[in-house]
Amino acid sequence: MNKLEILITGLNQIGLDYNQTQLDMLELYISEIELWNKKFKLVGAGGEDLIIRHVLDSLSAVPELKKLKVKTAADVGSGAGLPGIPLSVFFPDVHFSLIERSGRRAGFLRNILSLLNIANNVSIVESDLGEVKSEYDLVLFRAFRNLIDFYEPLLKIKSSEGYLFAYKGKIEIIESEISKLGNKIKVNIVKAFVPFLEEERNFCIFF
Repeated sequence: MNKLEILITGLNQIGLDYNQTQLDMLELYISEIELWNKKFKLVGAGGEDLIIRHVLDSLSAVPELKKLKVKTAADVGSGAGLPGIPLSVFFPDVHFSLIERSGRRAGFLRNILSLLNIANNVSIVESDLGEVKSEYDLVLFRAFRNLIDFYEPLLKIKSSEGYLFAYKGKIEIIESEISKLGNKIKVNIVKAFVPFLEEERNFCIFF
C-alpha cells in the first residue's frame, strides 16, 4: 500500500467517519511535516512510520475522546502538532491550544494553522508548561516518559471537572507508574488500537 492507502485504511479501521476535506487536510499536514522535518526536527519518523506512529496513533483516541464532553483542550509538548492538529480535524467544535516551548516548532505550527485554515479552533501557546496560566477541560499528552514527571504540572492546567489524557505504552509500566502517584488517583486505563502497529498502546484517562 502507498501512504494514502495506509492513511485511508487506518482511518477506516479506527472507525472514523471523514469527508474529502478532512482527508485533504491530513494529507497536507503530513506533507508539511515531511517537508520541514529535517530542518525543525519535528518527529523521529517519515513515510509510513510517520502516518502509523504519529498520525494514526494520535487519531486512535477519537472514539474514547468522543465520550468526554469538552470545549477546550491543551496538547502539551505539541512539537509537530501531535496529537492536537489531527484531533482538531475531527473535533472542529473543540478549541485546541498547542503548548510548545520551542520557537522554531511554534513557527511551524503557526504555518500549519494558516495552511489548514484551522486558526478558528486551534491556537499556539509558545511557553513552558509551568508558565501556562489557563485551565482546560482536556489536557492531552503523548509521553512515554514516567508519569511522575508530568502529573502535578499537568494537573495545574486541568479544569476542576476536566480530564488528563495520556497516550502510553505497556500496561505493566503504566500500572507501576500509577502506583507511585498515590491512592487518591482516579484513572481509567483503556487499551488503544493503532492500525498497522504491533506495539502495545494504552490510554490513561485521569479525572
